[in-house]
Amino acid sequence: MPEKDEITAVDDDILTAELPSPTMSSKPGKGGIVLAHVASLRGKSHQLIFDRKRNVYQFMLNDDERIKITYRVDELLAVKKHSVKIKKGILQPLESKKDTLTTLFFYFVYRKNKHKWRLLEVPVVFSSPMERDYWERLCQMTLRALEHRPRRILVYINPFGGKGKAPNIYKRYVEPLFELAEIKAQVIFTEHANHAKEHVEEMNDYDWSTIDGIVSVGGDGLFNECLSGAINRTQSEVAVNVDDRRSVLKSPRIPFGIIGAGSANSIVMTVHDTDDYSTSAVHIAIGSRCRVDACTVHEKNKLVRVSADAISYGWLGDVLRDSERYRWLGPLRYQWSALRTTIRNPSYLGLVSFSLSSNETNVPNDKLPPCIIPCLICTKRDEGNQLTSSQAEHEYHVHAEFAHVICCVIPCVTPFTPLGLAPFTGLGDGSLDLALLPRLSRFANLNFMRRAAQYGGKRLYEMNPSLNCYRVSSWSYCPDNKLIDKGVWNVDGEIVDQPAEALHFRLHPRLISFFGRDAAVISPTKRSMLNKRKSSIVYR
Repeated sequence: MPEKDEITAVDDDILTAELPSPTMSSKPGKGGIVLAHVASLRGKSHQLIFDRKRNVYQFMLNDDERIKITYRVDELLAVKKHSVKIKKGILQPLESKKDTLTTLFFYFVYRKNKHKWRLLEVPVVFSSPMERDYWERLCQMTLRALEHRPRRILVYINPFGGKGKAPNIYKRYVEPLFELAEIKAQVIFTEHANHAKEHVEEMNDYDWSTIDGIVSVGGDGLFNECLSGAINRTQSEVAVNVDDRRSVLKSPRIPFGIIGAGSANSIVMTVHDTDDYSTSAVHIAIGSRCRVDACTVHEKNKLVRVSADAISYGWLGDVLRDSERYRWLGPLRYQWSALRTTIRNPSYLGLVSFSLSSNETNVPNDKLPPCIIPCLICTKRDEGNQLTSSQAEHEYHVHAEFAHVICCVIPCVTPFTPLGLAPFTGLGDGSLDLALLPRLSRFANLNFMRRAAQYGGKRLYEMNPSLNCYRVSSWSYCPDNKLIDKGVWNVDGEIVDQPAEALHFRLHPRLISFFGRDAAVISPTKRSMLNKRKSSIVYR
């Protein structure tokens, strides 16, 4: 029998369907335990034990050592009467095969290393076809009783994602796994910008009520379309005004998944610590769940965008704007545009106002960066004049010439920032990390971005004490009216133009459900010097 590295347990509150006591097993089950004497393909004798109360399978070798290998029910992807082809833990396209007489094939998912998940085949030989059939029915009913497993999902594929490789990525790494798990997937190829968003908003009520999840095969932009469409539809169903930035949004009932086939894949890398296609597909197939914060972007009384990743302005926004003309370069376009933008060394004069998260202490005035003079809000406060409602909306403000304004909803791990821009922001911790950095020289800015890529938030303050980070719940940015080019925002990899008026940003804690296990929180680990553990960026 295949070995497993460690014995695992499962929560007692996961229940399976009630079945009569087995009549085909060599020993009847007692106290919710079902067992059978089985053999491996090599002829070694085992006991197969299914503890229905704890929802674990145990394979016990019948020898003097009594070696025991345990799997949780939620690690069982499928059981079949025939084998499938698996190469290095990755399922290959399924082929039609004849069923065996007495062999049942168990397919478990397992963690290959700290980040990647793979598929394992465990063939079990029973004493008779009737006993084998009984165990198959038992396992199938148990899997069907797992309510968190998706049965019908909607898959959006960007045919141009990953240099046009997205369709092949789905066909090779995702579709076979969904077929094995008996997940019905409706595949839709996007034809234009916002196609996925429009389709989600306009699909009929029956289709919307029967899907168990939405999966995007592409980059962060396609995921953002799916998320925005689902949030808009959900709010319309419960009569919540999504354009009002003070509204409390209702969470969509379905979870979201990403197969990272884009250039950056920040969201999927942050959740899984890898953009490995098979790992993402495994978590979708077994129904792993974690809650993720989201941030809405408003212009006056209109919702502009929903973000579940990072929002940036200044240098990073200009890099994205410049990279659009070099899409044919693929991911290399970002390095090329970063060099071009560094030579220009842009900065933007504006006013950032913010309110701290509820669990954060007040910021002393001497810890705030100085405002450029004249500052209208500072002048009014010094003179004792009353502020307007918009000026008084937030407790703190900074009026300066900014090289960077960066807001992280999640840690934001990408191939360019493998340690994360804000590594311990968390996926669902109920706060945004807002980083403000005034105008820098070309060399200082290049050094800053190099440090951010190498160390995440670590040592950035040592390099430039003018960097200020705050854990906030809402904030806004208003450009100076004298600016001709008011810059653009990079919102989850999509360009949003900065209007003449202010843009407002608001956090919505744990708004969405994601197919994943938040690897950075559940299993923190130390890594080698070549693959360092993410470090923390803390506010001053």
